[in-house]
Amino acid sequence: MLPTLPRLVFGESPMKNTSWRRPVATAAALLVVASGLAGCAGKPHGSANATDDQQWPTAAPAATKDVDSITWNLSGGEPATLDPVKVFNGSDLQVAANLCESLLTMTESGDVSPALASSIDQPSPTEYVFHLRDGVAFSDGSLMTAEDVVFSLNRIRDPESGSYWGYFGENVKSVVATDPHTVTVQMLKPDAIFYRMLATPLGEVIQKKYAEAAGASYGTPTGGVMCTGPYSLEKWTPGDSIVLKRNEHWWNIDKQPLQTKAAKFTFLTDNSTMTSALLNGDLDGTMDIDSTSISQLQNAKNGELLAGPSTRQFVLIPTKLGTGSDSPLADPKIRQALAKSIDYKGLLSSVWSGLSKPLRTIVPPGAWGYSGGIYQDGYNKFTDPERDIEGAKKLLAEAGNTHPKIVMAVPSDFQQYVTVGESIQSNAKDAGFDIELRPLAGAESSALFSDEKAREKVDVFVSDFYSDIADPTELYMQIGMPKGPSNFGNYDNPQAASLLEQARATSDDNKRAELTVEAQDIMTKDLVWIPVAYPLQSVFLNSRLGGATAGFLSSLYTPWLAKIGGR
Repeated sequence: MLPTLPRLVFGESPMKNTSWRRPVATAAALLVVASGLAGCAGKPHGSANATDDQQWPTAAPAATKDVDSITWNLSGGEPATLDPVKVFNGSDLQVAANLCESLLTMTESGDVSPALASSIDQPSPTEYVFHLRDGVAFSDGSLMTAEDVVFSLNRIRDPESGSYWGYFGENVKSVVATDPHTVTVQMLKPDAIFYRMLATPLGEVIQKKYAEAAGASYGTPTGGVMCTGPYSLEKWTPGDSIVLKRNEHWWNIDKQPLQTKAAKFTFLTDNSTMTSALLNGDLDGTMDIDSTSISQLQNAKNGELLAGPSTRQFVLIPTKLGTGSDSPLADPKIRQALAKSIDYKGLLSSVWSGLSKPLRTIVPPGAWGYSGGIYQDGYNKFTDPERDIEGAKKLLAEAGNTHPKIVMAVPSDFQQYVTVGESIQSNAKDAGFDIELRPLAGAESSALFSDEKAREKVDVFVSDFYSDIADPTELYMQIGMPKGPSNFGNYDNPQAASLLEQARATSDDNKRAELTVEAQDIMTKDLVWIPVAYPLQSVFLNSRLGGATAGFLSSLYTPWLAKIGGR
């Protein structure tokens, strides 16, 4: 599902519920694609990770000493929940990642490795055996058991939970504690994506006893959470802040000293107020920075701006691609014309201030966690999108609709979305489009991701989305398969769906990549989603602190706060 990221990156969780879906935000490392930062505007502030080819530093110096507390702002606003079953937005995930841990964790290369499971066996393509790490305790000091793991996995994949993450467990047949330290998962059929998704909330472990006692209040300001992560929830004051404190029972504290003793998360969404607070030192850091603040923060005397690759994509999502649709965008020629009418270079400059790159396909290079050569070859089949007004007019004429009327929804809670919508409205008018912008805020905006009836009122909506893992198969199957949770337009291409089903079942990385690239070819030409830009991950860190990294996925799914401390 940081910014309202399928998920949007910012905002409330819709479906299961979700939004910054999933808008995005995070602060630990994913993978640093060498080409990902080349050519971006801006000057480095002396980070050890800055190079001649990378004009933005990707990481701050390591932390060297303890600090009593830090104040960190969630640019996407207050979390909707901290329950792994319900988390979806950037703010939810950025906080929860420091509280709850998964069976697997993400590495800096985008791969997965053992976490709460110390090792994993796969006796057959449809069986996983998880050997649990000894001595793992919850934040109340009680030991994690196989029963807690079984409870957590079954809870999140229960259809009644309505969890976004449950989709990735649909091929699970059973989850059984085979002994006090071992959990066996039997699959209905091979599923390579399920395994990798266990590094996300799908694989997070919560305490069964606490969750059952909390009931529906689990993950709320009154119910709290009970997990194994490096921090525990000290206080959640709705509308004001969330405070985390160091978990002295954390199993990995000897190898990763927690140099931040406490962290206060604030919920400022007004960009000017947040920027002023960062510059005057009232805030120590934030992620997913609005382009209007880039220049000020880049030249800040009290901190540094970091930027790195992400799995995000800024896109236009048509909502009515199914048979019998009355939307002009159901016609592929009209979708192509809309794509050709956009001034991409202007948007990259005015909206993202250099912290974004052109995007040729739905899934960006930052999501190539394996078989990079195969994905690069697939990406090279397409060129960077460029404006072509005459080409757009020709396509409209061929479609027999030279002045198509389109309703475009724009999340109005964040100015960036409004700016993009207004720019595309103006761009497309030159080609003959008549676009009505429909600003939607809060729950109305979130409903676009969870309610088909809400989508029936518009033809297309502006979104900042991202891949959950560094595997392109994952997002393409969400969009390209008939029952995919992010198939918001009822897209139905049997050939693409078949390729993605095969890819999902293929554990060999190169073969999965080849199948996915074939599906990518079809979906890119079909313009299921219209790629607009590939935003980089951005982080601002006060110079009194160290340890932050401008990655993306690891800021959503790994305990990034554990690396931050005094400099």
